[in-house]
Amino acid sequence: TGTAVPGGAQKLIKVSDNDFKYAGRLQAGELRISTAKKVRKGACYLAPSLADANIVNKGLGYNESADAKQAAWQVVVTEDRYRFHIDTEKKEVRGELFQPWGELFLAGGATEVGWKAEGHMLLMQQSIENPCIWTWEGELKRHPEVEEPASFKFQGQDRWNPKSIHPYAADTDILKDKRFRTGGPDNKWTLSKDGRYRIKVDLFNETVEAQLVK
Repeated sequence: TGTAVPGGAQKLIKVSDNDFKYAGRLQAGELRISTAKKVRKGACYLAPSLADANIVNKGLGYNESADAKQAAWQVVVTEDRYRFHIDTEKKEVRGELFQPWGELFLAGGATEVGWKAEGHMLLMQQSIENPCIWTWEGELKRHPEVEEPASFKFQGQDRWNPKSIHPYAADTDILKDKRFRTGGPDNKWTLSKDGRYRIKVDLFNETVEAQLVK
């Protein structure tokens, strides 16, 4: 809630049991993160551990507080692509002003290029209307002769580092879970079926949609 939030209040997205996020427009002003939409008795605020804390940060701790006045996070400029995550296990808020990537590739044991793919990974196509959306269509299948024969992942460059995206759990079926995280553990997607796939990745909203075409 707050002057920085369009409409005054927005519900956060529950990504997992200990991960909540916001992705969208924020205006210059203040925002407060709480367990209630309106100020009321019993509401809990996530107050930053530092005064005048910016919502854009690399990971800042918070304390639970009933005092709304001490719980403000600062938004300096108005932009459309703010994204922040709340880790309720670590009691930490991590935020960024997201910039679209210039490239996105896939590679791995389920692809034709395998794991020794640096320099020739499979390039995805960027949307003209939305630079955060990338698509790819092609064959994915198990290759028994290589390590992790049914697995693959997405990279922000034609090599393994530094930018990559991963599912929340290892060996996630690409057809069953749309969530992903930027960075983190080196989890990979896996195939439950061989075939021709159509894949759409939304880097800003951190979702991947896959269809088995045939």
